[in-house]
Amino acid sequence: MTQNIRPAALSDMPYLYEICLKTAANGGDATALYSDPWLVGQYFAAPYLANDPSACFVAELDGVPRGYIVGTTDTASFERWMRESWLPLLKQRYPPAGTESGLSSMEQWMRSVLHEEPDGSEEKSRLISEYPAHLHIDLLPELQGMGTGKLLIRTFMDALKKRNSPGLHLSVSKKNERAVAFYEKTGFSVIADYSNAITMGMRF
Repeated sequence: MTQNIRPAALSDMPYLYEICLKTAANGGDATALYSDPWLVGQYFAAPYLANDPSACFVAELDGVPRGYIVGTTDTASFERWMRESWLPLLKQRYPPAGTESGLSSMEQWMRSVLHEEPDGSEEKSRLISEYPAHLHIDLLPELQGMGTGKLLIRTFMDALKKRNSPGLHLSVSKKNERAVAFYEKTGFSVIADYSNAITMGMRF
């Protein structure tokens, strides 16, 4: 088996949706938890590739994307773009949780995320001023434990440094202990602690 890291292209979009869904249950396959298989990728994967492909990379196995890292160098600008250009149609397509029956708890949560009001708190403003870049990284099982995640992080960080980004952050569920341990090993430290998740960051 041959693996390869390369810049993402818009033609990779279907693979990003698939990988996002199959890792959405704290790193495990969430296919059975979503009646709409595209929903989770509509928020956590696709908009990054649509907004700035140069900040997105895929990990191929034998020529097929089986993992990715997507992100942005400017969280504030990205979130404005999301609110103005990406989310309005999705909010129409996916009404708030509670307006449809038969949704799993995870799908209800995802619907609520789409309809959340922007976080205008001082804490959030301070965080993105010190750590303006952020990322999401997901690998299917066949690429896990091969050093691919570290290579994707390194590739993303090299791209950030070329753009003179001073810092990077990410959020992770406390239940995803394997991911938390991975981020700690790659140099991230906890910068904010919430009831169900933590935010980790790294300064350059």
